[in-house]
Parts: sequence; structure tokens; C-alpha cells
Amino acid sequence: MIKEKVCKGINKAKGFQGCGKLTKFRKFGLCMNCYAEWLYSTDLGKLEIEKARIKGKKQVENKKKKERAELKESLKSISAVINDVKKVFQTFIRLRDKGKPCISCGNKNPADWCGSHYFPAGVYSGLIFDERNCHGACNSYCNMYLSGNLVNYRIGLIERYGEEYVLKLEQDSLTMKNYKYTREELQQIKEKYKQKINEII
Repeated sequence: MIKEKVCKGINKAKGFQGCGKLTKFRKFGLCMNCYAEWLYSTDLGKLEIEKARIKGKKQVENKKKKERAELKESLKSISAVINDVKKVFQTFIRLRDKGKPCISCGNKNPADWCGSHYFPAGVYSGLIFDERNCHGACNSYCNMYLSGNLVNYRIGLIERYGEEYVLKLEQDSLTMKNYKYTREELQQIKEKYKQKINEII
């Protein structure tokens, strides 16, 4: 419960003569009327007004900026949103597998590095963001030139995780081949991997 106190200047309004009445509203020790008088009649008060004006203007600008960003995001096609999420997911995979050899050829120091999918992302939409299905690999050689180097990719998965891991992934691929993401799901996935990235770095 707020107690009534005598209106008198303290803090920034120190030295300003308040009315001396008891008040529950207190800003720098002043009641509402005296605080308004202090704002408009003193240099410090006018400075407070200017600071409030600048802060309010900034808040309005930030709100407009946020609204524009949300509008821009809402106008994106689902494929464009998926591509945005892929960038975050790929960053996570590269960080997760940093220091590990290429999943397909075993190269420990690839010149270029990417997150390579065992089941192709363009065909198995439900496995695009499945961590089991994406691992660090040579980009130009295994991922692109050899189209994933899938025979050796499978061998690499078994060596790293065991055969049961691979069989479960292959079984799940049958039901997750065609999946349509909602915007809400994609946003959740994006935030999930942003958080995971922050936990790594």
C-alpha cells in the first residue's frame, strides 16, 4: 500500500519548493501538480520533457519498424520462409559437427563445409530439419559433385551412430517424405535452432 508523504522536492527536483501537502502520487518527491510545474518551469524539468519526447519517438519508430518486418515476413512465400530457416539450421549443423570428419569420405579438413542431407531435402521435405538426416560434409566434392556420396554417407552414419540409428531414420523417411510446414511451425523451428546456436557459441 502506498503511503502519503509530504510534497517536497528530492532527487532531480531537489530544492524545488513543493506545496507541502500529503500525496500518494510522488515523482521526485512532488505531487502531480507540483511535478507538472517543475517540468515546465525548470531547466532540469525541461530536460526531462525532452528525454521523454526522444524516448517516445524512438518507441514509435521501433514499433513501426517491427510492424514493417512482420508485414514483410507475412508476405513471403512458404518456400522463401523455408529457405530462411534452412540458413539457421545449416549454421547449427556446421557448428555441431565442427571438428568432425566429412560424414561421407572421412576427410578431416575439407576445404569447404556444409550440412549434407542423407535423404535429399528437395524430395524428403519432412526430413529437411531433422538433425539425424543432416551432417557436416565436403560441399563441392561429396555433397555436390557426388550428389551426397550416399553409399559412403550411409557407411559413415553406421560407423558414427550404429546400424539401428540408420534403420530407424530410413523407416521414418517413408512417412516423412511429403510434409507441408505451416508458417508457425517454421518460426518455431527457426527459434529452436537460433537457441541451439547460442548454446554452442
